[in-house]
Amino acid sequence: MTTIPLIPDMKSPATRAVFSALEAKGGAACVRFVGGCVRNLIMGKPVSDLDLSTQLTPDETEAALEAAGIRSVPTGKAFGTITAVVDGAPYEITSLREDVETDGRRAVVKYTTDWAKDALRRDFYLNALYADIDGTVYDPTGEGLADAEAGRVRFIGEAEQRIREDYLRILRFFRFSAGYAREIDPGSLAACVALKAGIDGLSGERIQQELLKTLALPQPLMAFNAMQAHGLMPRVVPGWHATGEALPELAAVTGLTDDPEIRLMALIDSGVGLSAPALHACQTRLKWSQRLYNRMRDAGRALDGLAENAPFARLMYLHGRQATEDAVYLAAAHQGKEPTAVAYVMQMLAGLEVPVFPVKGADLIARGLSAGPAVGAALKQLETEWLNHDFSQSVIEAALDAFAKEAKS
Repeated sequence: MTTIPLIPDMKSPATRAVFSALEAKGGAACVRFVGGCVRNLIMGKPVSDLDLSTQLTPDETEAALEAAGIRSVPTGKAFGTITAVVDGAPYEITSLREDVETDGRRAVVKYTTDWAKDALRRDFYLNALYADIDGTVYDPTGEGLADAEAGRVRFIGEAEQRIREDYLRILRFFRFSAGYAREIDPGSLAACVALKAGIDGLSGERIQQELLKTLALPQPLMAFNAMQAHGLMPRVVPGWHATGEALPELAAVTGLTDDPEIRLMALIDSGVGLSAPALHACQTRLKWSQRLYNRMRDAGRALDGLAENAPFARLMYLHGRQATEDAVYLAAAHQGKEPTAVAYVMQMLAGLEVPVFPVKGADLIARGLSAGPAVGAALKQLETEWLNHDFSQSVIEAALDAFAKEAKS
């Protein structure tokens, strides 16, 4: 039996209180750590969330926590998950389950006390690992520990069956491969390619979440290069037309920033461009927030300005600081700029103040212009002149003098 050293949070009084509460109801060994925290410990990666599995039903879990004076929240009770909160720390506790029926998006499940049945309904072998409060690892499939130690991501059992249970697992396969695998597993890849049409039935929200999670990885290229090489990207991004087996712009921007949204811009720019119609189609399918859509739209506009050699100050004035910085990353990716060069530009931008148009309507009225629509038109014309002359104060002074003289004549 393999034993792993647990991190302090897994041995804390709060964690032990949750284990004790459940064991008081279901007996010794009715609860174990599961999934990511176990996998990451074995693979030497950071642990974030502590997820637990239990032989208790959701109702029994709630009762056990209540009896111990621990607050519980039915965050996903319909799917078997109760969240315990101890000293502000959340613990997701999910009852052991087995699939009764699946339709490619959701499953009908029933609760079980059999750890092996719960393991077999999971997606990848390395995710079907459990550990007790003492660090003893349990591997019901007999394959998870070996895959975690070898850096291998494979579907449990028959890959196509696992995918048909939930087509989101296609995108999860590429994400987990990029995050944990040394190379793409050929058998699992073949199943993903064969069933790629199933992506069409996924909601835009689920696709968007997987894209951003994958792009947030330190090295997401394994995932996207494989999807590009095997024709999956048109199923993921509407209107995708990029050819070839690699995505050089995404590769370049990945080396410049870890911001997943900028990386998403580079991906979209590579595949469909950042034009308004392309972004609108993506927002419609992938359900982007208006904030994200606006960020990508503004970055695209600033990128056009960079292509026309517009001064940085003008870009910042017209499109904002963030859009200008985003555009610099995208332009650097197109041009293959070195990180040091990009860092230099970013440092320069950080010290650059966004100009403020120094004239208000009251200034024109004070010089004799009649209040009304003419004031707005005059301000717009003056602002354009000011921009075209790189924010020249002399242009402003000359214009105001001209308004005053005209009013007197």
